[in-house]
Amino acid sequence: MEIIPQPLFPSVVWTTLFDDRAILNPKLLALAKRMRSNDPAGVANTNVKGWQSPNNLQDLPEFDDINLRILQVCERIGESLNFKQNYTYDHQAWLNISPPGASNKIHFHANCHFSGVYYISLKAPECGSIFFRDPRVASRMMTYPAEKPTAFTAEEVQLHPEEGRMYVFPGWLEHGVEENTSDQDRVGISFNVLAIPRS
Repeated sequence: MEIIPQPLFPSVVWTTLFDDRAILNPKLLALAKRMRSNDPAGVANTNVKGWQSPNNLQDLPEFDDINLRILQVCERIGESLNFKQNYTYDHQAWLNISPPGASNKIHFHANCHFSGVYYISLKAPECGSIFFRDPRVASRMMTYPAEKPTAFTAEEVQLHPEEGRMYVFPGWLEHGVEENTSDQDRVGISFNVLAIPRS
C-alpha cells in the first residue's frame, strides 16, 4: 500500500548568502553604530533590551546597496510565485542592534507581502536563533504525540542566523528572535516589502 503525502499551503522561508559579505558587512556595521550613536533612544517596538532605528533606511543614500539587494531578492521571489508583471516593489527597512541579553518578541508584520532580515554581525550560535511559529492556528487545539518534531508536527522552527545571509518570509508568518547569550551585539537590517501596481 502506497501512502502519498500532498503538502498544502506551505510556509516558506527563502534565504540567500551574499558572496561579498566580508566587504559589505563592515560598512553596514559602521553605519549601524553611527546611527545608534546619533539616536541612542531609538524606537521601541518588538525589541526587548535592544536598539531599533526608525523605518527609514530606504530613504538614506548610504544604504542604497543593501536596499537594492532587498528589492532584487524579493523581485526574484515574486517571479517564482507568478506575481503580476506590471507590479513593482516598495519597502521599508530598519536596523536592529541586540546586545547581550536582548531579544525580539514574537510578532508578525501586517500590510506587506514579504518581511525579512539581513544579518550583519553576530556570534553564532550563542547570538540566538530566529524562530517561526506554526501559522495553522487550528493545529494548536491538539499536539501530536511525536517523539521528534517533523515539518508537519513542529509548533516552532528555529533557524540559526549567519552573517551575510538574508532571510525572507511572508509578512503574516509569526516570528521572533531568541535572547542573545553571546558577548557581542547581534546586528541586522529588517525590512517589509510590498508589491504594488506600477503607476
